[in-house]
Amino acid sequence: MSRAPLLLALGLLLSLAGGPALAQCSMCQTALAQSAEGQRIASDFNQAILVMVAAPYLVFGTIAGLAFRSRIREWLAGARSTSSPS
Repeated sequence: MSRAPLLLALGLLLSLAGGPALAQCSMCQTALAQSAEGQRIASDFNQAILVMVAAPYLVFGTIAGLAFRSRIREWLAGARSTSSPS
């Protein structure tokens, strides 16, 4: 039995079981907590920080996925050309 599905399930479980993330640095949190307007936008600020953290992973994942897909297509094309009788 492969470990990949087990590790994937464990990672998914741990990511869903985690509590809310406090994404603000201490100075930003202090500045937002001390003003009435800052308290209203604090949750939006946290979400914006998490989006900025996730963006590089999304870009890298997309590029890696496209490169992997291209390599698989090249491999399949090579396998088909060598296996077909001439």
